[in-house]
Amino acid sequence: MPAPSTDEALEAIKSRGAFYTPPAIAAFLAAWAIRDPADRVLEPSCGDGVFMAAAVDCLGDGIGHLVGIELEPQEAAKARDSAPGAEIRVGSFFDVTAGDVGPMDAVIGNPPYIRYHQWSGVSRSSGIARAAELGVDIGSLASSWAPFVIHATSFLRQAGRLALVLPAELLHTDYAGPVREYLLGRFTSVVIVAFDRLVFADAQVDTVLLLASNDDALGLRVLRVRDEHALAEIGDGAIRDGRGGNAHVPQHRWSAAVDADAAALYAGLVASGRYRRLGEIASVDIGFVSGANAYFVLDASESHDLGIPERALLPTVERPSDLKGLSLRADEMRLLFRPDDDTAEDPVVRRYLDEGVRQRVDARYKPRHRRPWYRVPLPRQVSHLFLPYMSHHTPLMVVNLGARSTNLIHGVRLHEPETTDARAVAAYSLSSVWALSAEVEGRAYGGGVLKLETKEAERLIVPDLDHRASAELVRLFPTLDEFVRSGRRAEASVAVDAVLGFSTKALRDAAAIFRDRRQGRGAARRSS
Repeated sequence: MPAPSTDEALEAIKSRGAFYTPPAIAAFLAAWAIRDPADRVLEPSCGDGVFMAAAVDCLGDGIGHLVGIELEPQEAAKARDSAPGAEIRVGSFFDVTAGDVGPMDAVIGNPPYIRYHQWSGVSRSSGIARAAELGVDIGSLASSWAPFVIHATSFLRQAGRLALVLPAELLHTDYAGPVREYLLGRFTSVVIVAFDRLVFADAQVDTVLLLASNDDALGLRVLRVRDEHALAEIGDGAIRDGRGGNAHVPQHRWSAAVDADAAALYAGLVASGRYRRLGEIASVDIGFVSGANAYFVLDASESHDLGIPERALLPTVERPSDLKGLSLRADEMRLLFRPDDDTAEDPVVRRYLDEGVRQRVDARYKPRHRRPWYRVPLPRQVSHLFLPYMSHHTPLMVVNLGARSTNLIHGVRLHEPETTDARAVAAYSLSSVWALSAEVEGRAYGGGVLKLETKEAERLIVPDLDHRASAELVRLFPTLDEFVRSGRRAEASVAVDAVLGFSTKALRDAAAIFRDRRQGRGAARRSS
């Protein structure tokens, strides 16, 4: 039997949530968590044994105090080789309790990362139950690591230390909120070590290190380092001096604490009374989900060649890259195939529908749950502006010309379009305040991507534009649009900041701190 390809091997690793930890990270976490050769240490997902080996280096003759748990027998064998003399249990961590192995002085490791839609069965139900035993409802959207962290704390003595590699989702996702709240209640000291560069090139997630203990009462703080190699340069003193605190973390997220000064500046803007949330002047909704864009979304030449009548088509935009400037143009639109009952009887339309059946489009997940399968559900009303859901740069609002959009592009509908000019709102999105707001309220993901869910987009701040500022932005709008299209976005931003009277350097520097860190991680991935 041929050996699996690299891609196949990677997919197998992903399916069980296993991404192996660089030795430098394992050594750092073990050295911090293990303070004495007599310490009892648990590694609850020992995998290939990198944490076990690091623990052996710290424990020396105390290796008999080391316990490892591993679900996969082949991986457990590797862990035994890394730590001969340690106790290795094969099975699910969720099937083991502190009563089975005794209380621990340290828990170290890298919990498996499986997203909620792929995490199912007994493992999921057991994880949810273990978290509930400690009073934590992790909800239905939690990934596998979340209950793993909660359960791990149940093994620790009161003075024990928890040292884990976790996805950066700990800092910002809604589903991780109960985990954050629990950690701050269980431990008096919670230190996050954040990396400026990606340290897991193959994983599609950014990572942080969690150091939790009851060593002091300083609460949440953050230590930023370049990469895993820089960990050797820091010690307990640097960890104690890490920066952070909850004061400037929106919605109890921890992500803003990673860059506390910039977050403090943003908090000052929010508290100034000069800004409102976007949700106060507009609603933000997701676009349509066709279930098969390659079939339903056509360009003009395709629809012309097929002879599909215009009455069966709706103007639409499919991707953020379709939005070239601050205003949508006719030649940037595509067409959504969406026949009604009458046009479905047109011979050309019928042929295209038959082709969809031949391609089994009607059997795909979304279409097969629709009646009829080809009637793509749409938001009730056309939006006034578009806002990308995902972007590598600061997402700009774009004036709509009556088109629809896929779920990759949010629709922004103004509450009072008669008095709020969409052009002024779009122009404002070039400002440094908008850039900072997007970085703080949005979520940074692997690859340098900034994501804005609809509720997060509605939290972005917008100024109360007086008549003069609004009129000036509208006057400049054609020029700003051309600047964006021609790659002169920075110049356009300077012009908008000047109109709005923003103190540009401090704001731009604050936005750049978040953006450079996010994009730096993306650059690290692309260069790997």
